[in-house]
Amino acid sequence: MRNKFSKIAKDLVNHVNDSNELSFIFKTKIHVIITFYIYGREKITFEDLCKITNSTVSRTTIQTILSEGVKLGYLKKFVDKSDKRKKYFSCEQLKPVLEKWHNQQQKIFI
Repeated sequence: MRNKFSKIAKDLVNHVNDSNELSFIFKTKIHVIITFYIYGREKITFEDLCKITNSTVSRTTIQTILSEGVKLGYLKKFVDKSDKRKKYFSCEQLKPVLEKWHNQQQKIFI
């Protein structure tokens, strides 16, 4: 069992040094949490993310990560058609990368 966790740790360290999507996703613990919440929900707003993280991270940090993700093209921000005040985030363009990473992690635990 310990060997499996070592493999995952090595995988995470390798992605921190990459210059691709996984580098953004695994940049910090909060990057991972935000990305996974966005990917796991069909619609999620900045306010939703602030509530979900239960004050474990500042609103400014969440906003900075969202802005960085949008700027890099990993996240998309779109305005709700019925309520222009709501801005939703998605990361569908990360789907292939996240699913590939997930499948690799599953192989480790088999």
